[in-house]
Amino acid sequence: MKICLLYIAVSNHEQTTDHAARFAASYHENPPGEAHDTIIVCQGGPLRADQMAILSEIRANFWPRANDEGRDIAAYIHAAKTVAADYDMVLCLGESVHFWKPGWLTRLKEAWQRYGKGMYGVFATHVIRAHLQTTAFATAPEFLRDYPLIVNDKQSRYAFEHGERALWRRLRKQNRPVKLVTWSGDWNPGAWRLPKNGIWKGDQSDCLMRCNHLVRYEEADEKRKRSWQISADRAFK
Repeated sequence: MKICLLYIAVSNHEQTTDHAARFAASYHENPPGEAHDTIIVCQGGPLRADQMAILSEIRANFWPRANDEGRDIAAYIHAAKTVAADYDMVLCLGESVHFWKPGWLTRLKEAWQRYGKGMYGVFATHVIRAHLQTTAFATAPEFLRDYPLIVNDKQSRYAFEHGERALWRRLRKQNRPVKLVTWSGDWNPGAWRLPKNGIWKGDQSDCLMRCNHLVRYEEADEKRKRSWQISADRAFK
């Protein structure tokens, strides 16, 4: 099974260096557990030499993408048509993603092999409407290539994630597996908020990875935490 990690590094962003350093360090400290290739999508153009040096420590290939329209989702779709077209599974990771426990890729691969080709998310919420958050998700390149809507701005990027024609809804209609994968289990739509320590819930320790959303929750006061959890736990739509 050929697996590719697509990691977004936003060129000329004030937090690019910090995000890249945390990603690389946490990758080394918490090995993925499976063979794979890594492609750094340099969103908006080439990275600086020092930033490339940080990310080169994980033996990554760099793919500069001058067009930043559609943000990360457009980049994943573009990669699925070009540099990542020949892989069985692509794991799409936003720039704030990092790791806290080894074996995270093994968990995703195991789910894939158990249920088949589909969409496997790391975080899920019911904010706005139920969806797998595209901060971190695994799918097949052809599902990205075949997505029928054009993603070229912020609005269409969010439509891909949680709109009525979101990728996960499209795949579910095709009877493909669409699951939230945590350390404790694999969860179908309608059960995504059941993990007691998922994103914006408990100590969030059931999440395979970490990202800016988890960090902000940890830094919030108890009143705000409760508000976020209630919003995320709303009835499935």
